[in-house]
Amino acid sequence: MNIQKSVFQKIKNTRTNKDRFPNYRSGATTNCIGVRFLAMAFCITIGMAARAQTKPALQPKRQPTTRPEQRLLELTGQYGIPGMQLVCIRDGKEESFNLGTIGGGSDRRVTANTIFEAASLSKCVFAYTVLRLYDKGILRLDTPLVHYTGAYEQFDPADPRYAKITARMVLRHTTGLPNWGDDKGAKLIFTPDSTFSYSGEGFQYLQRAVEKLTGKSLNELAQQEVFTPLGMTRSSYTWTDQFDTLSAFGNSPDAVNGHRRQMAAASLLSCAHDYAIFLRALMAGTGLKPGTHRMMFEKQSKGYWFGHKDKEANKHIWWGLGMGLQENETGEWVWQWGDNGDFKGFCIANPAKKEALVYFTHSNWGLHITTDILNTFFPPQTWWADIWAGYQFEERDHMSAFWTRLEKQGYDHVSEIARDLKQQDSSFYLPEGDVNDLAFILLRKGRMKEAIDVFKYNLAANPNSANAYDGLAEGYDAIGEKQLAIENYKKSAGLNPRNSYAADRIKKLEEPNK
Repeated sequence: MNIQKSVFQKIKNTRTNKDRFPNYRSGATTNCIGVRFLAMAFCITIGMAARAQTKPALQPKRQPTTRPEQRLLELTGQYGIPGMQLVCIRDGKEESFNLGTIGGGSDRRVTANTIFEAASLSKCVFAYTVLRLYDKGILRLDTPLVHYTGAYEQFDPADPRYAKITARMVLRHTTGLPNWGDDKGAKLIFTPDSTFSYSGEGFQYLQRAVEKLTGKSLNELAQQEVFTPLGMTRSSYTWTDQFDTLSAFGNSPDAVNGHRRQMAAASLLSCAHDYAIFLRALMAGTGLKPGTHRMMFEKQSKGYWFGHKDKEANKHIWWGLGMGLQENETGEWVWQWGDNGDFKGFCIANPAKKEALVYFTHSNWGLHITTDILNTFFPPQTWWADIWAGYQFEERDHMSAFWTRLEKQGYDHVSEIARDLKQQDSSFYLPEGDVNDLAFILLRKGRMKEAIDVFKYNLAANPNSANAYDGLAEGYDAIGEKQLAIENYKKSAGLNPRNSYAADRIKKLEEPNK
């Protein structure tokens, strides 16, 4: 599978420590793999996207009618998220919110019928499908998948360890496969079932197995086992004509063709209403044998991610069969995040309390607000899942104070504000990645001068960082300051020769008439 050529290659994020998916990340960071994953390069960057959409995201003109709606509008406005779809289930009731516009520069409103890329929330539905097949005796969880698939083009036939991989290992992310392979295949990063490492590649392999076993496509199986029985009428793993006027990514020939490939790990197209139906079924165990339902939520693997920094959140995260598990002061929750570049979403459920929430956005910053959203609808608590996934600001409280002061005093006082906050609190810390994210948020909102001010501060605070130079270069690139952009791209590339994006931009900017 060449994920680089798929529709899900969207936008670059130059975070230094937290990015999760290599198919959406660039080589511009100074820490390759420790950087929420850098195995692949992007074609489209956030700076280019900012030039394509220089005006601030449109927001709803009507006044909010409830406190949660008001809070959602505050959050989406602050982060430049054009709109969102959200459903919350609690106290036996369901609340739905459809706010703003679909994004991508369109003024079309988000409605309950708008179709979003569900990204990795696809995995949960596929896992449910697989467990239904398991209950029917069609597939065994502990039989090596090679018995079902035969040879698999992504695997090295000379390495016998691939033959150990089972469906259970795929669902609990212990296959040893990388998140995504490349044109050369999917090389094992550890012996199967020896530890945890999140892998979309594993789900693609399991998809191949169930398709061979049943003689049906992924979408046919999902329709048979999940969508039709549950009444999820606006969900599909591939493009359908009913999405023509509903999709948040449009209906151009490229958009349609780019959404035809069926991928268990990432291609689900759905809406929050449909996904909430699934979450209700998930909590109740609808369609699963009781033992299978219990097994899905049992701790199958610990959330100590191979090759990643040890952190407090790891102690509170496990994986079941197809979903993450979180334990905090209020009990046990199941969850999953989704990241298809500019499409981001999140779902979480507490089966014991019959509480759940799902939301979708068409924004690169959609996962930065997860904790704020959850604390809006549920009692404030420690959301280890969000901390573990790593999209929120690393220093949320410090960044909140910093951002608030910037808005009040002006971004041209950024150095003064940072210095003052540090003098007031010796523990005050602004991580490079957090500051870089803030600058890109401003850039996407069309606040170019403010973004440049923050990029400059970040470089001054981190003068030996390739990532800081790259961020400032993209800021200059976005406002058409070609020579300043080239100068900073070159400095970034000098510090990080693997920054292929910088090299590409230098080449293009130095071409005549570019």
